[in-house]
Amino acid sequence: MPRYYFDLIDGKKVPDTAGQVLRDTGVAIRVADKLARDIYKIRPELRDRDYAISVRDEAGDEVHRADVAAVNASYGRD
Repeated sequence: MPRYYFDLIDGKKVPDTAGQVLRDTGVAIRVADKLARDIYKIRPELRDRDYAISVRDEAGDEVHRADVAAVNASYGRD
């Protein structure tokens, strides 16, 4: 199974050096979207900033970017 890395993007990149072994890219996308929603809920002071979770595959290519504000807008705000 492939390994995916979930970097925090906040104007600069805070890299995930460990990553997670997941079944496929679809699962990695769901994990990133959940992380973005969790950040939105737990850290309200970050809602209006340009924060995102970038998902990289084993080759280092970005396969998804979950913007904290946009992911929550598409799923409804609490």
